[in-house]
Amino acid sequence: MPRKVAPDDPTRIYQNDIFERMSRSHPYEPLFAFIPTILGLSIWMIGWSPMAWYVNLGLISIGLFYWTFMEYMLHRYLFHYEAKSSIGKHIMKLIHGIHHQFPNDTDRLVIPIGASFLSALAFTLIYYTLTGGNLWAVLPLFIGTASGYLNYDWTHYATHHVKPRFSWEKTQRRRHMLHHFKYPDACFGVSTGLWDWVFRTREIDAEKAVATGKMRAYPSENWKILDNTPNPSEHA
Repeated sequence: MPRKVAPDDPTRIYQNDIFERMSRSHPYEPLFAFIPTILGLSIWMIGWSPMAWYVNLGLISIGLFYWTFMEYMLHRYLFHYEAKSSIGKHIMKLIHGIHHQFPNDTDRLVIPIGASFLSALAFTLIYYTLTGGNLWAVLPLFIGTASGYLNYDWTHYATHHVKPRFSWEKTQRRRHMLHHFKYPDACFGVSTGLWDWVFRTREIDAEKAVATGKMRAYPSENWKILDNTPNPSEHA
């Protein structure tokens, strides 16, 4: 369960306890919700699907790959949409703004479970439409997408609260912390840097864009140790 917050807690959005609870999610909630779902669907697929195993494996890979693309696009264009109206600004704060305001709040690192289920339903409907209603094709596509989503959620949590041990973990963490504290319009990939490379929003691209005045950067004092963010001198 998400932690209880006092009425005057700066990370709180709603005064109503029920609404506040619905806006929060413990990092383990997606694991408890989606791992049994993925396992159950996998058993169903393996036991009853008329399609060959390599076709199912290929569709799982496509679903996973599609998630990485959607992760980047959602983060870049939806989560960072600059709303004009007061209602729009509130919605954007709820979706992502509160996370940037309090990046290490453990209850704001993964998507609330209700929104996760709605997203899962949306992906299912998309796949159902694209496959012409072929349930046996939808299953592996969904399994791949849901697996990618869980990887994204856990990677996001880890970049904020787990000390990296391996070089690839350090790379992921650095990319995400650059997005938070130095280049807000770059480094959008969380579970992978592939699409930052494709769309030229890597650190090296951001440096060039800032130098030519095409991209903003946070003041240098923002790039410092904040809670558990990395020390830039460690990466010199």
